[in-house]
Amino acid sequence: MSSPSSSSSSPSPKTTIRVAGVPEHFVFPIFQAQEKGIFEKHGVEVEFVEHKGGTGSMINALKEGSVDIAVALTEGLVAEIAKNESDITLISTYVESPLCWAISVGKDSPINGVEELRGKTWGISRFTSGSHLMVFVLALQRGWDLKDLSFAVKGNIEGLKDGVNDGTADAFMWEVFMTKKAHDSGVIKKVGAIYTPWPCFMIAARKSVLNEKEDSIKKVLSALRESCKEFHQNEKEVIKAIAHKFDLSELDTEKWYSTVRITANNHISEAAIEQAIEILRKTGVVPDKDYDVTHFFDHRFSSLERDIKYMKLYNKPELITSLYAWLKHAGLASGSIKYTALLPYDQHHYHGVEALEKCIQETKIDANSRIINFGSGLGGCARFFAGKLGSEVLAVEIQDDLSSTASELTTRCALREKVHHISGDFLQIGKHLQTSGYDHIVSWLTVLHIPQRKDLFQICYKLLNDGGYFYAEDFYEKNPLTPSEKKTLKEEVYCGYLPSLEKYLNDLKEAGFKIEKAEDLTADWTNYTKERVEKYVGNKDEIVKICGEDIFGRLSTFYGKIASLFQAGNLGGVKIIARK
Repeated sequence: MSSPSSSSSSPSPKTTIRVAGVPEHFVFPIFQAQEKGIFEKHGVEVEFVEHKGGTGSMINALKEGSVDIAVALTEGLVAEIAKNESDITLISTYVESPLCWAISVGKDSPINGVEELRGKTWGISRFTSGSHLMVFVLALQRGWDLKDLSFAVKGNIEGLKDGVNDGTADAFMWEVFMTKKAHDSGVIKKVGAIYTPWPCFMIAARKSVLNEKEDSIKKVLSALRESCKEFHQNEKEVIKAIAHKFDLSELDTEKWYSTVRITANNHISEAAIEQAIEILRKTGVVPDKDYDVTHFFDHRFSSLERDIKYMKLYNKPELITSLYAWLKHAGLASGSIKYTALLPYDQHHYHGVEALEKCIQETKIDANSRIINFGSGLGGCARFFAGKLGSEVLAVEIQDDLSSTASELTTRCALREKVHHISGDFLQIGKHLQTSGYDHIVSWLTVLHIPQRKDLFQICYKLLNDGGYFYAEDFYEKNPLTPSEKKTLKEEVYCGYLPSLEKYLNDLKEAGFKIEKAEDLTADWTNYTKERVEKYVGNKDEIVKICGEDIFGRLSTFYGKIASLFQAGNLGGVKIIARK
């Protein structure tokens, strides 16, 4: 009988995937996965290839085949795919959160506010760069005429700083943490900030490379997702490591860490692609034609996702643009302002100030109250409590552009000592807030966007003091919704889950709350939403003159659909007051 061979076959070598990126704090999870052996654990090797030249350099490297995948700015990748019918495709959303761009002027500039930059000259690194495209985002938000924009090419951050100080440019934009040292040292002056209306970084590859190395690249993405989870779980360790590696202060790193969401997930936001395309069309970077967003990503690696930005009220900056338009019309476009002057423009919940006055009365809000307002939008409710009563308010808003605008308005109202704005998901932010540290948690038409009710109510219960109030005005399912109504709520309102009132109240009770009041507002809101759309349409001429035809058309359509939902009799409205 023959004996078995004593030689053992050696394991097949791991495939090496070359990953391009800019060596900065955003790519820390990649370095972490290398150092901790996470890539090796998933059966793949990764070589990180530095590209200090940014997105354009990485796109060229993908085309040349010197790298396999790249972590690059969303708008640059979308532009490449849209204008060139490129072999490049998206495979992952690397950073879900948007990029915050600081708006800077010269150290001795007389300009102190963003609105003062209307018609001024903007320094940019190059045409079609982020510093160029974001000027258009700002102009569209503010309702500025795009024809009035002018630019001066300065090459890099040093050239931009020199430009605003020698007068060849009035302002420029750059990532907020990369300019912070210059602001702190007085080299330049910060006058504002703006967020990209899309996730800031995505991962892309050539289709031919995906076909050849599909399994290995999927292993890279799986390892990255594990590293991203560690990134968000080990806060203290990660902050120290990033500060050391990238020569940042721990305080600055902590501020950045608290707002960034790095996930390397397998979803591509439909609204993000559409918004990026719109800006790129308006700047002339890509042809002015219709695009099929399903052609921008590889379906083997990612799927299309509709997030809150797909909601008609939010997928273009209607609320922000119309706000600035009305403020300009009222002579309030810049300078200090009283919170009361904003009340006609910053109260977007039903019955405005009247609803806030009732909340104050029914939940005993006063000057000593510490309040969380989640879903704070443009900050109108938070400023009202702080301005009228002197209450301390934490305003939490998941949409960064709304939160940034709200913060600007709060500064102009001299209420920054009382109102603190945080941009992010309350379900995540709430985990890091002081337990039993608040007297009131309030929201208007916000819980309807959150399907994780039990998690939400448990977090609220944990954060409230004994006897503290939970207050919500919200939708509920009064009668069984039709498939058409469910579709409208999901696609137009970003409400994919709507419980009965009984279920709503039971979830609160299970979290530990005692229900003080559940007032059915359905009849009132049915009348209110009907009258709102009638009034809005009746004022068409004035609204179009001030805000434009597009904003009027989109908002009137949205208001009309909400009114129709209530009139059909299956959608309900409720005011809930509960106590810990």
